[in-house]
Amino acid sequence: MRRSLDLLVASVVVATMAACSTAEDASVDTASNSVASAATTPTSTVVPTTTRAPTTTVAPTTTSAPEGTALALCANETTFELGQVTDPMLDEVSGLVASRRHRGVIWAHNDGSERPGLFALGDDGADLGFHPLMLDGVVDVEDMAMISGAEDDEILLGDIGDNGASRSSIRMYRFAEPDPAVIAPIADVEVLEYTYPDQAHNAEVVLVDDVNRSVTIVTKAQRRVDGIPAELGPTAPSFVFEGPLDIGGDESVELALVGTLGAPLPEARTVAAPPRPISWCGLGGLPTGGDVSADGALIALRTYETVWVWPRQAGTSVAESLASDPCQARVAPENQGEAVAFRDSMLITVSEGVNPFLFELRP
Repeated sequence: MRRSLDLLVASVVVATMAACSTAEDASVDTASNSVASAATTPTSTVVPTTTRAPTTTVAPTTTSAPEGTALALCANETTFELGQVTDPMLDEVSGLVASRRHRGVIWAHNDGSERPGLFALGDDGADLGFHPLMLDGVVDVEDMAMISGAEDDEILLGDIGDNGASRSSIRMYRFAEPDPAVIAPIADVEVLEYTYPDQAHNAEVVLVDDVNRSVTIVTKAQRRVDGIPAELGPTAPSFVFEGPLDIGGDESVELALVGTLGAPLPEARTVAAPPRPISWCGLGGLPTGGDVSADGALIALRTYETVWVWPRQAGTSVAESLASDPCQARVAPENQGEAVAFRDSMLITVSEGVNPFLFELRP
């Protein structure tokens, strides 16, 4: 019995350290963590339930104020299972947006540089086709955002990952939203190049501010001890950078540091599930994806463990809104959740892995 217990403990330790090592590769940032946190962590926690979504379409809930919608999202006890991703090639979902002009279509992309492009999904996870990005030099795509237009919308694909914190610049790929009914390569692409004002950063969050025509990047930083990434322990504050969305020419544009975001600690506001190695590693609070609602009233940032929602008041930018306190929304158990998207006032999440499930949270 003792030998069996020893073997079990050893196997758990090995699995945990392996997971920590893998997650660590995606979480290193050389940024200083000396700036005070801006966001606070809600103290109440409730264990909710997960329900399979009904087959009928549910009309989005609307309220007169962004605060009301945000609080309704965060108060909901139930996440709905929309369906399962059927395309086995979409196995590292890192970015997600819901189409605003093609109802029932969700766009997703894989992490990294292998097979860059967009996967079109039905809102039940059905495979609607792959649109390859016809562009060389892709390094590490981590998130994407929708840009609203008067007649057509565009997509901004963020090549902003930098696990080694060694890139001299980062790039964004801007192009017209494809027609999901026509499977074709994405060839007409505008490349936007940005630099940080201080040093290289690893990041996985891209947010578009349609009102101010700006793009916001939130970095992903792990605590460091004597310059070495700490395998265990709390995450460091993230840095919030902002830059213009509409830039011309081939010159790179320097981003502006506009604030910091205190990384909230992992909470128990997930559907009841066993603890996951990524939580044991202290990486649960790292920001891994984000989105802004189509009306610009709500902002969401997700971590491996949860989703934080900010209401946005008129006259404030997306970056400025992140300086206020968010509320914490429910998430279903996901092995490595990195993607989140608004569909109206509802939130859709999905994890990395082969054939992951799509979940939806409704106000």
